[in-house]
Amino acid sequence: MNTSRLEGQSVVVTGATSGIGFFIAEGLARLGAQIIVAARSAERAQTAIALLPEPGRHRHLELNLLDLASVRAAGSRVGVGQPVHGFVMNAGVIAAHPSYVEGPFGVESTVGVNVLAHLEFLRLSFPALMRAPAARIVSTGSFLTKKIPFDAEDWHAPDSYRPRVAYAASKHAAEILGFELDRHLRGSGSPVRSIVSHPGSAIDALTPDRPPLHQRPTVVRALATFMGPVFSKVAQGKDVAAQPTIAAMTAPVVPADAYFGPRTGATGAPILATPVPTSLSPELGRRVWMQVEERLGAPIIPERS
Repeated sequence: MNTSRLEGQSVVVTGATSGIGFFIAEGLARLGAQIIVAARSAERAQTAIALLPEPGRHRHLELNLLDLASVRAAGSRVGVGQPVHGFVMNAGVIAAHPSYVEGPFGVESTVGVNVLAHLEFLRLSFPALMRAPAARIVSTGSFLTKKIPFDAEDWHAPDSYRPRVAYAASKHAAEILGFELDRHLRGSGSPVRSIVSHPGSAIDALTPDRPPLHQRPTVVRALATFMGPVFSKVAQGKDVAAQPTIAAMTAPVVPADAYFGPRTGATGAPILATPVPTSLSPELGRRVWMQVEERLGAPIIPERS
């Protein structure tokens, strides 16, 4: 897939201090982008920045997605700052709590962090995106949406809590809202685009070392050399799993309802894939959009002044 260079462009990446998020930041930095590492820990952020190409080009933005004061402070700082050309909403809870925990905005914690806190951060950052010539927002979904259906009635505060279902609900909502956001932007004539991606299946054992952020034991590294091809259809390294998001940020042309994922669904080079029908449903998109704006107490897209 063709990619564009990103010299002179700044990209906010949440969760860039570990895992797939780091490799998203690394890939975009290699293409010339200035990365704004939005993360809670300044120490981990500086460690990650030191591993990126041309570390002096990048900076840390303090962001704790569990703390609404932190989310709002970070969004406000971005919103009044220099133009932002890309906004990658990658961070989030993967291993949901074993039992129900209330999170940001009074919803289930996994949904609160993965969806609502990110959208509050985006909402306040939006003026900087609108000052860029043609910014892109990338929401992170999951191929788990193909396995666990979305319950539109109680996705944000379930009557019966199950961790895996909560995680799937957050990823369904991220996809639904990512597509609905693009419909709103296109309908208003905005040059900002909203794109959805999903990473497929990724494991640490197949992920290249980036010490001190990530370093495999010698025996795991040796086994991965031989076993990687065996698992190539079911799992991949997190560096490869980052590629759909990188493609979403850099593809020269992005159609409406763009959804980037690995070629096989779980692994492989990024392609324009097909989401589940619920993710693309305009009716469901409008419904979830209204629910989220009610929780936020404000429009996701601020009115132009």
